[in-house]
Amino acid sequence: MSKSARNSLKLTLMTFISRILGLIRDHFLARFFGTSLIATYWEIAYMLPNMLRNLLAEGILSQSFIPVYSESLKISEKKAKEDSGKIILFLSIILFFIVIIGIIIFPYVLPYYVGKPKEEIKLLILLSQILFGFIAFISLTSIFSGILYTHHRFVLPSISPIILNLVFIFTFLGFLILSKWYKISIENIAISLAIMVLIGSFVVMMIQYYFVKKNHWEPEFNFSLRIFSDPVIKKLFSLVAPAILGASIFQLNQLIDIFLASYFVKIDGAIPALRFAHRLIQLPTGLIGVAISTTILPVLSSYIRNKESYNKSGEELVSAIRFSLFLTIPAAIGLFILAPWIIHFLFSGGLWNLRSTYITLWALQFYLLGIPFYSTNKILTSTYYAYKDTKTPVKILIMIVIINLMLNVIFIPLLEHGGLALSTAISAFLNTLFLFYFLKDKPIEIPYKEFNSFFKNIIILIIIMILYLLILKQFFYFPYEEYRFSLDFLLHNDFNSNSIPSRFIALQILILGISGSILFYFLLAKFLLTKEFNVIFSILKR
Repeated sequence: MSKSARNSLKLTLMTFISRILGLIRDHFLARFFGTSLIATYWEIAYMLPNMLRNLLAEGILSQSFIPVYSESLKISEKKAKEDSGKIILFLSIILFFIVIIGIIIFPYVLPYYVGKPKEEIKLLILLSQILFGFIAFISLTSIFSGILYTHHRFVLPSISPIILNLVFIFTFLGFLILSKWYKISIENIAISLAIMVLIGSFVVMMIQYYFVKKNHWEPEFNFSLRIFSDPVIKKLFSLVAPAILGASIFQLNQLIDIFLASYFVKIDGAIPALRFAHRLIQLPTGLIGVAISTTILPVLSSYIRNKESYNKSGEELVSAIRFSLFLTIPAAIGLFILAPWIIHFLFSGGLWNLRSTYITLWALQFYLLGIPFYSTNKILTSTYYAYKDTKTPVKILIMIVIINLMLNVIFIPLLEHGGLALSTAISAFLNTLFLFYFLKDKPIEIPYKEFNSFFKNIIILIIIMILYLLILKQFFYFPYEEYRFSLDFLLHNDFNSNSIPSRFIALQILILGISGSILFYFLLAKFLLTKEFNVIFSILKR
């Protein structure tokens, strides 16, 4: 079993808890806000700091920080503490100015972004200003997580999203209890939730620092103006700057998607529908792609330092990608077939209605086409980072963003917000092809032949899984599902139905569908995909 796969399984268990709590969080978001205008405002306000979190915290800083910190650690532990302290001080200064600038410009920028006058979006502006401070604490958390990752403590950093999700859940539960005695407006709920998220992000940062200090890896802080020209800052910036540029392009792409949805998509509630759909696909990509990409970086970096990169790196990469596809392909297919029931079970109630389910389904079924590629891209990008190459992924991403924008122009008139989702999926596929192609310039031998038998066998598993799910669905009825691929129906139907199934019925088909699929898939995998099956079985035996 590869080191990456073994470590990723441990991380996946913690990430699974986080994602389950995330689904509970999303249920409350759907229940309280639905796909209403306030839901749109919340999604935009929460998206802005999360974009920067994706840019700085989740991967870029930690993945660029890890090679630098590892080199310092090879010299001495004291050197590692000094360098990590310099990096944190430098980052704190940068983040302070980013947050202040964001708070100041939001009232002037957001009206143009959403196409509404300032007077109509006061709530959006206020939510954005409150939540923007979130990025400072989460970015600093990523450095502490990077320290823990370097010391092969993969579980402790995964506690952070769990805590944030609990903040959401307990805040909503508090409002549910208070609503029995007081009438609280949705606007006030949204503002209070934003404040609690900001406080929660600070708590998360302090908890990560506690774990670092407990293990005696805490940074040493010695502020000096020389910090701006310090060699370790220059070294980090040489790695992180191209990566930030690339991630900025990707985040700009997300901004453009929301902008296009605001101006050119005719369906009300399209923006929250896109965000809910996107978070659903993050369940498999987060559990698998992020976990493996996070754990493969230290392993590949170790091989490269020990001059073992040519053979072992290629074997490790293929093993990681095969394991990722082994889990993401059936996850994507299962989500696709059971999508109406999944959305209904997770989000129904309160302001969420049948129409909300279908506009979310419309985006989700296109996003799902890209699930295997989203995860593969994270693993391949980590491989470039292991070789300290952050420039090639940037160049590739520039091409992908341009292609994605062109696809959006083509598909939005044809598919509304589904066009945005389909463009994203196609772009993810093209990104995978480019990332594979340019690995030829690295000192790595990729045994591509190992993919041949893998794909032959997984097709058999998938066909059996699809047949099982299609037979199962014959015993359950979901209103209007026969029209799930009809945009005309989505645009003109009022979605009034007297036969909306209960969440208990939805739970029944999901239990039967998921458990049956897992049973058939893994029983056959034991004989057809033994290598991947043994990775999971070895963890379960422990």
